[in-house]
Amino acid sequence: MGSVLLLAACGGTRPTVSPGAPAAAGAASLQSIVEGARKEGKLTLIWGEGAVGGAEGASMLASGLNRRYNLNLDVQFTPGPAMPDMATKILQEFQTNRPASSDVLIGSEAHFPALMQARALEAVDWAAWSANIKNPTLLGAPDGTSVKIASRTPGITYNASKITGDAIPKNMQDLLKPEFKGRLASTPYAAMFDRLATDEFWGEQRTMDYVTKLSAQAGGLIRCGEDQRVASGEFDLFALDCGQDSSLRARAKGAPLAQSIPADAAALVYWYMGVPKNAAHPNAAKLFIEYLMSREGQDIMYQTSFDDNHLLPGSHVAEPIAKLQASGVTFKEIDIGFVQRNDEQKSERLRKQLQAILAKK
Repeated sequence: MGSVLLLAACGGTRPTVSPGAPAAAGAASLQSIVEGARKEGKLTLIWGEGAVGGAEGASMLASGLNRRYNLNLDVQFTPGPAMPDMATKILQEFQTNRPASSDVLIGSEAHFPALMQARALEAVDWAAWSANIKNPTLLGAPDGTSVKIASRTPGITYNASKITGDAIPKNMQDLLKPEFKGRLASTPYAAMFDRLATDEFWGEQRTMDYVTKLSAQAGGLIRCGEDQRVASGEFDLFALDCGQDSSLRARAKGAPLAQSIPADAAALVYWYMGVPKNAAHPNAAKLFIEYLMSREGQDIMYQTSFDDNHLLPGSHVAEPIAKLQASGVTFKEIDIGFVQRNDEQKSERLRKQLQAILAKK
């Protein structure tokens, strides 16, 4: 059963944008968004507990949103289904003229193109009024239907008490060393390997050959987020993981986990947010995304999920990315444009084949 958050902020008899809120040239338009949110009075959010800090993150963000804009929004968060399922639900609701279950959609580069093609997401001119989303590189598409809220770097999670020094894998080929046979795990859904199989990355043949060899090395398959199975010593390595956030969360709790970014498969991937056209509270949704992209909002997200956007000043994940780049690592951006440039039907076919190889079917 989902948790519900009813969050209110202080305010006068005629609340306005607080002094801490963005102002300057776009203030009038920002004020209209704020007043629209005030009239709506509510914000409904549904996503999984593993995204944006789950209930804790939603509570902190809602409180900060209300405080910054001197609002009294009733913000309701309900833990929901997996991102693909939620994206499908939002699309179906749009196509059947029903209100969107969530006023904000969160997902990866895989989940947004279908909704964008169906014109199910609101095109927002963020630069006209937002102080935090003026840089066009923060958008998933030029029409403003998606915003990059966080960066993630898939890589190799390893048990730092067992894998040390020169034994730490620096590239994907290192995982094929004889000493790692039976000691590593991969995912049942072949995370990231379908992206490697595109012509923009490794290509189909090289990826198939590699995953076949990796499957022979693997001692099992685990899902992203099951880091305790690496921390406990059941496996010593996990590749490819779904990003740095999971191992960082586990490490903060004392688990002996670390992550290595393979130089031959370094990728920058993003989480996105957008506003469904059929959102019941579109102004509150836009304001929520604007606040999340502020330094305060990003810090809350990092505090609760170890995610933020490396493109924004003060980012916590920017430094390790910059260090790797300075050492010669070149990251490939896996974004919405990447998906749109590549044949998704082919990617789906390859994904199923790669999953079968890893499952040793």
